[in-house]
Amino acid sequence: MISFSIAPASLHRLRRRLLAAGPGVAAAILQEAGFASGEALSTEWRVRVTERTGVGDVGQLDANWFGPLLGELCASLGWGTLTAATVADRALLLSSGDWAEAEPQSTEHAGCYFTCGCFAAFLSAQAGAPLAVLEVECRSAGRSECRFLAGSAETLAGVYDLVAAGRSWREAFAPEELPA
Repeated sequence: MISFSIAPASLHRLRRRLLAAGPGVAAAILQEAGFASGEALSTEWRVRVTERTGVGDVGQLDANWFGPLLGELCASLGWGTLTAATVADRALLLSSGDWAEAEPQSTEHAGCYFTCGCFAAFLSAQAGAPLAVLEVECRSAGRSECRFLAGSAETLAGVYDLVAAGRSWREAFAPEELPA
């Protein structure tokens, strides 16, 4: 699959134009476009894993390598720094203080729709099962970091309900289940 880079400013402009048509329209279109990029990211991932670890089958990668290698890959592609942490053994939290899709303090709500689609496709391919991704904190909405929570549709449904009601995503988990 051919990989193509898009400048963050282009993605910001596209998001602003789509938001003018309606938030639901913007989210749906950008997530779908991101999904296609997630498939390309999977190809880049296989190359990165093999180069850095010598493991030819990404399914055999030690879980301790996942977060650091994904962070390296995202940084090398110009998306920003990224850390990964498990939440309650049923979700994955991806965090970044400089995520490229975010346009700091430009909206009231999370806005990295493209990334949500990209991570959903990428993580589903790695897990071998469908995973959903929800941005639970966003620099575009004035937060210090973009945080993406990935998990089953069932796990994220409860999180979504909390966020939609103006509550914290953290309430979906016991304090001891949250990363430090």
